[in-house]
Amino acid sequence: MQLGDPSNRMEVQEKKYSAFFYGTLLHPRVLKRVLDRSGEDLDIAPAVLDGYIRHQVSWADFPAIIPASKSHEFFKTNSSDPDIDCVRGCYVSGLTETDIVKLDRFEAGLYDRKEVEVRLLLEPVNGLDSIDIRNLLEPMTDEANSGELQTRKALTYVWNQYLDELEADAWSFTDFVAQKLNIWG
Repeated sequence: MQLGDPSNRMEVQEKKYSAFFYGTLLHPRVLKRVLDRSGEDLDIAPAVLDGYIRHQVSWADFPAIIPASKSHEFFKTNSSDPDIDCVRGCYVSGLTETDIVKLDRFEAGLYDRKEVEVRLLLEPVNGLDSIDIRNLLEPMTDEANSGELQTRKALTYVWNQYLDELEADAWSFTDFVAQKLNIWG
């Protein structure tokens, strides 16, 4: 084996990341625009994040998530309903360091990136365009609430601004797709 022989080189694999998206980035068109690539190498699945609540940001088209306990305290609600104290979104794996830098920039300092554990509602499919968008829109099933689904660690973005910038009402992905998607994606 000679020094310049390609078989003598160690292959360095880039670290891959997984993320949970719950707002505008839920839609593959928006995510592909932010990542500036097709995402055909990424895996995607509908998922649930327990212990958080999604709120509409009062001055924007996008949502924020905060821990359910903070939400109940600030908005003076009292709930232990697992259908309320969770956020439906999507799990995406195969993200690169460059993707994470782009996502951090997109989130514009309004959120802290945090590692969480999510429950997958379906097996991941390969390629952002392979997901049936209805699987991201439909309400959770009893099976999703059973706790018997696969769990995965993922990065997500948690609101780090004042809570009074959030509305008590939940942000609607269905409304976003119907009314605002063409602006964002």
